[in-house]
Amino acid sequence: MDKRTADLGTAPIGRLLVRLSIPGVIGMVVMSLYNIIDTLWVSGLENGMEAIAALTVLFPLQMVSGALGMGAGAGVGSLVARRFGERRLEEVNRIAGNAVTLPIVMGVGTATICLAFPESLALLFGGSRELVAPAVIYLTTVAFGFPFLMLTMTLNGLYRGAGNTLMPMCIMGASAAVNATLDPFLIYGWGPFPALGLQGAALATLTAQLVGCLVSMVYLLSRRSGYRIAGRDLRLRLPILRDIAQVGAPAFASACTRSVVGSVFNWVLAGFGPAAVAAQGLSLRVMRLVISLLGPGVYQGLLPIVGFNFGAKDYRRMWRAYRTAATWLSGMGFALSSVMLVFAPQVLAPFARDPELARLAVWALRLKISTIFLVEPQMMAVGTFEGMGMGLRAMVLTLTRNVVLVVPALLVLTHYFGVEGAFAAQPLGDVLSLAVAGTLLWRAYRAYPPSASAPKPLEDAAATAATTE
Repeated sequence: MDKRTADLGTAPIGRLLVRLSIPGVIGMVVMSLYNIIDTLWVSGLENGMEAIAALTVLFPLQMVSGALGMGAGAGVGSLVARRFGERRLEEVNRIAGNAVTLPIVMGVGTATICLAFPESLALLFGGSRELVAPAVIYLTTVAFGFPFLMLTMTLNGLYRGAGNTLMPMCIMGASAAVNATLDPFLIYGWGPFPALGLQGAALATLTAQLVGCLVSMVYLLSRRSGYRIAGRDLRLRLPILRDIAQVGAPAFASACTRSVVGSVFNWVLAGFGPAAVAAQGLSLRVMRLVISLLGPGVYQGLLPIVGFNFGAKDYRRMWRAYRTAATWLSGMGFALSSVMLVFAPQVLAPFARDPELARLAVWALRLKISTIFLVEPQMMAVGTFEGMGMGLRAMVLTLTRNVVLVVPALLVLTHYFGVEGAFAAQPLGDVLSLAVAGTLLWRAYRAYPPSASAPKPLEDAAATAATTE
């Protein structure tokens, strides 16, 4: 077993969590920055506000394709971490082989549907008639990259499950660098390139996804990855798919439902004009950048720690990892949200050049950012449940926060307070879902209390692994 994998069960929790989380945080920040840069270049087009609104319409659809890769990655990462903890090492390469084939199949299927019905999908996900044409231009280009995107996301989960969070960061960094570099050349026609506008942004994204996928595959096939995949391992196996789906399917369902909610927001906000839809898109992009400094990267570090120690039955260490992550992130979230509440107008000024767009975007961002210190412990609870293989509980918590509580709040608040009320729906859901998160965590804690831990075999095996290095 690789030393990085053995450390999941033996290294001090605080240092281990930092070491595993920092690459994930950097990777998520880089990805969020390139989305921000993408939006900044697009906002400079003659029809910049409509272009941003079109991207916002397609955001839920891209979330669906990303959800397939995210779900497969979460399922693979949780599964290999648990198998390492259980010392069932013979299964790891078979899981890795399925982690290659499965996302390719899903990606090709998704791209085919998007290319066959682009107009219908743009309307389905909340596009008004004036936004369908630019949305279709973007979608029919970027859809070709869905297989590459899903494969990269799944393989990132494979690497994280073995305790390697550095490689996913490098892959995302390479992809983001390519996208950010190509954007102005393809959008505005710098140098020998034609000015392609919104389609240029899509082509830059497609190229970046291809580069990220190639980097990931080269690493997987190298000796440094720790995996040795034979041709027979690429054959999809029902037991492995079932184990991946135990966590991956609920994660996919949760992300898809968030996509549906995003479409509902688009439908509701479309009634207030393109500025409202664009304000939703801008606030979400900035919000994702802020959150990328917190939960998503730490989630990537927490999940393999939880999965490994759950497999090794060291529940004391597992719960200590959750408590450490949740406490740190809640405090950091409060500090960051306080800063953003003050400086929201300055942050959004380069993107929101229309006065009405600026007003709505600042209001939306301030509302969304105000509750992130409550969201972070809930996000760590989702990572803990997924690491334990409890995908259904993770899904219940995610859907409660993002659907069950948010959609009724959206409809009621919009009815009474208009577009300003619509932006308050998600923060209200964040507050109310705390009770659900606490209940689910307490039930899991009672089922697997620290007193039931059995750490001794883990320590012996880890010492043996370290000796053989």
